[in-house]
Amino acid sequence: MDITFTPDQLCAMARSQQRYSVWSRRILVVILIGLAGGFAYNVLSISQLWVRLSQIWMFIWTCLLVWRIRRGPNRMNATETCANFLLNEFESKRRGFLTIRKYLFLLIPPILASWWGGGRAIRLSALAVPPSSRLYKFASGPWPFIMSGLLLVLIWLAFGLAAKKATRELDELSRRQE
Repeated sequence: MDITFTPDQLCAMARSQQRYSVWSRRILVVILIGLAGGFAYNVLSISQLWVRLSQIWMFIWTCLLVWRIRRGPNRMNATETCANFLLNEFESKRRGFLTIRKYLFLLIPPILASWWGGGRAIRLSALAVPPSSRLYKFASGPWPFIMSGLLLVLIWLAFGLAAKKATRELDELSRRQE
């Protein structure tokens, strides 16, 4: 038994999705600007070449994401139907998740450069952790690099799942609209 949406339900969903889109975009921009500021600070304050190069790469990557989302969130026009707005919004979400997922592979070189340059050990030295401690030895080994790689894989999978969810929402809306 297929249940179709009434026009009032579609408009309520569209308004809710528009509010969610506006707030999530604002939060994402604030987070990305904060990250870019942190990477810019690290570029200026760290003297080790490989770590500085990794921070420059991360700064450029963050600026690339800000550039990709520079246009504001989708807003509903007076001439657009609620159903068309929702279809466009779900398609835009799906494309956005897949784009970020594609850009995650650009994080591998800076993570590798930071590990190679001893970025974690430099940070611990700045925090006055003695080189003989277990934490310092752990940070100097390959485990932070391996854990970062695993975290990237998990984030890649999460964005893939979010894109699949947006596709399911798009398909369900299309099916229930007919």
